[in-house]
Amino acid sequence: CGAGGCTVTNGDDECNPVECTCPGSGTAPVCGSELPKACGADPNTIYMCPGGSGTAPVPQQVCDPGTICQKRPLPQGAVCSASGCECEGEEEVCSDDFDKECNLEPNSIYKCENGNKVKKETCDATQTCITIADGVLCVSKDCKCPSDGTICGKAFPLSCKLQATALYTCKKGDDPVFEKDCYPDRCTVSKSSFDAKAVFESTASDVCQDQCTCAREGDVCGSTFPPECNKDPNTLYKCDGGAGSEPTIGEECKEGGCKVNHGSDKCATSQCTCPAPGTDPVCGADLPAECNAKKEEIYHCPGGTGTEPEVLAVCDPGTVCIKKPSPEGAVCGSLNCDCFGSDEVCSNQFPDKCGLEKNTIYKCTADGKPEKCEKDGDVCGEAFPLSCKISATAVYTCKKGESPKLKEECHPGGRCDASADSFAAAAIFEALDAVCVNDCTCGGSGAVCGHTFPDHCGLDKTTLYKCDGSGKEPTVIEKCKTGGCLSSNGDDKCSTDICTCPSGTDPVCGADLPSSCNAAVNTIYHCPGGSGTAPEPLSECLPGTMCIKKPSPEGAVCGSGTCDCKGDNEVCSNQFRDECGLEKNTIYKCTPDGKPEKVKACKDTESCVSLGDEAVCANKDCKCPDDGTICGQAFPPSCQLKATALYTCTKGGDPILDKVCDPERCTASKSYFTATAIFQANVAADVCTSQCLCAGKGPVCGSTFDPDCKLEPSTLYTCDGAGSTPRPREVCGQGGCTVTNGDDNCNPSTCTCPGTGLAPVCGAELPSSCKAQANTIYHCPGGSGTEPVPLSECKPGTQCIKKPLPEGAVCGSADCECKGDNEVCSNQFLDKCGYPQNAVLKCTPDGKPEKVEDCADDESC
Repeated sequence: CGAGGCTVTNGDDECNPVECTCPGSGTAPVCGSELPKACGADPNTIYMCPGGSGTAPVPQQVCDPGTICQKRPLPQGAVCSASGCECEGEEEVCSDDFDKECNLEPNSIYKCENGNKVKKETCDATQTCITIADGVLCVSKDCKCPSDGTICGKAFPLSCKLQATALYTCKKGDDPVFEKDCYPDRCTVSKSSFDAKAVFESTASDVCQDQCTCAREGDVCGSTFPPECNKDPNTLYKCDGGAGSEPTIGEECKEGGCKVNHGSDKCATSQCTCPAPGTDPVCGADLPAECNAKKEEIYHCPGGTGTEPEVLAVCDPGTVCIKKPSPEGAVCGSLNCDCFGSDEVCSNQFPDKCGLEKNTIYKCTADGKPEKCEKDGDVCGEAFPLSCKISATAVYTCKKGESPKLKEECHPGGRCDASADSFAAAAIFEALDAVCVNDCTCGGSGAVCGHTFPDHCGLDKTTLYKCDGSGKEPTVIEKCKTGGCLSSNGDDKCSTDICTCPSGTDPVCGADLPSSCNAAVNTIYHCPGGSGTAPEPLSECLPGTMCIKKPSPEGAVCGSGTCDCKGDNEVCSNQFRDECGLEKNTIYKCTPDGKPEKVKACKDTESCVSLGDEAVCANKDCKCPDDGTICGQAFPPSCQLKATALYTCTKGGDPILDKVCDPERCTASKSYFTATAIFQANVAADVCTSQCLCAGKGPVCGSTFDPDCKLEPSTLYTCDGAGSTPRPREVCGQGGCTVTNGDDNCNPSTCTCPGTGLAPVCGAELPSSCKAQANTIYHCPGGSGTEPVPLSECKPGTQCIKKPLPEGAVCGSADCECKGDNEVCSNQFLDKCGYPQNAVLKCTPDGKPEKVEDCADDESC
């Protein structure tokens, strides 16, 4: 049977086509994280399958804020608790909520005291310890009503299989009768309903309470509230009012995050901690960078989430650490489904996608592909993936079965050269004869643009050259006309000078359009007609912002290339580069120290929209939210309205174009927005204003104004508010004027890496003061604000092209054509070309490359 498993019936059993079913016998409780992805289950909810294996799971208990669903050995199956053995605060806890490794007496009540666990009582054999809103109790296992009244299913042991989220009507000694389900809200049972000497002695009156309120008294991590509550997962909330009270912000946890404990939660002090669920094994590569963990090692946290990891196992050569679903977490194995050779292996060494039977021995067949040096000799660093952080311009010495060692750095002035004959299809390295050659000679055979050679070679950038082989001198084929020379992954060619969109319907910065378009660099364009049609202006970036490139489908936004945000204005998280690590579709507020603070996360039906120095959550339905005239800028970019235009609006209707402000700017104000709806003013009245006036308040770089305004690009101007005239504030020095999402500033540094600095970057993207080679890939091992160092020099016939993170930059071509007969890697093309990822392609006479082979998951082209 497939993912649906085998269903037991009273007649013929059958394979279940449904992909969402309970695992195993189906009778034990299970965490949502253990169910198939098709279930869309909440990982913090306990599910049951009353019908047994092969039937659909139903929610039995939603874990209260302050607890997480933890897998336990059978027959428990799953409990709402915390990982590890720590016990914070002064709360009472059930011993069975702890791991067995904590060595507590089973079925007992303990009290947390100064971090220690003090036993208070052991439940007798007829009872089970359960946790309720204001403590813990020993309750009877007989599943009978112990009193009259309304009682939560949670007040009974899980073995009774009552819905913990439901209210039941009770008469003492009888079976509980279902009254109503509180789900998705919570059913709250309180100790005050019961007599201390017995579980239930008075009339019980349990109630349904909002799932976003507190479930108990104490400190609670935001991550343990349901996602609908929009609580910050790394914030510690206070529940001083007990069950039903509103949680208040207690502390924003730093790098270590918020740690879920038995008792009260707390902020973790270490930056190097295990991610949830903590007790699962984890690959070193999945731990925070502060851990300096080795990627070939498996770690675990015996103390649970928020504690420091310890080495559990080291993967043998020939295997890598691969991430697996909970509770496996991580194993030593392979990232692909191939199994060449004659070794016997366990099925868990393969990714789950391979579909092998669990806990089964398999035998490999055929020949294998080595991951490291296969033979002795010299090899170029470019033969390794960039992720290895090995210099592609250097020669390395290889010994079979060992990692390569640096022999000679060819850069600057040279490059490492290895002919195609030194590679074989069955292994990465077969014959090794790499040497340093002059970087002004050819890197292969074919037609090559002069601009792809280093500047110091002195070749004409608009001339097409012929290369007769690696290490040969280039000879002139043709001097290209107005369109210049166009590089591709095959033979380069002279451009026909056409101005079209590179990515079809995705927005694109003017700077990324062909030079023949004469596009404004600070304007966002799109091609409603698709790729190959003429671009049209979509939005003009306001002064104080610049057009930045983003991965598809965003394409381009108005924002900043830095992660700083000084000042007090509100901004959308999409105005920052992805490497800044901000939450998607969220409003942030700039601060004096430059670290943006979260204000509000927009709903799934909304999109964050920036209006000058303010931001709002606007509905994605593209309907008019009020009567009046409204700027296209006030609608989400997905609505494809012209941001520089005014639209006439009737509430609930489609916006109708009134007039285009271009070359002026359309100015929208937050005064027409409220917290409860996008527009609530009687009449919206946005207006067209001069593009040379300020869009908001604060210091602004002159470079962000339209060139027609004739402001000095390297001068910092003062803006007193929207519509005011910019006043010169400071002439910036050699470092120039830095555009940020808050107050712009003069940059004291002259040459530093953008963003986090960790991603590869083309020399052309570095500040001009770096005097970087445009055709060289750089990186900053020290991170943002440190000096870039060369990582790889692009060979003649290729150029450095920008790629989405984490690639950052590769040597390839901005053209999708590939004429000739050479083989190339698919990552040498822009993603818009639509070629398969991590594959070897072969160029063809008609320029449409054909796939030769897909590289395996543990290989890189």
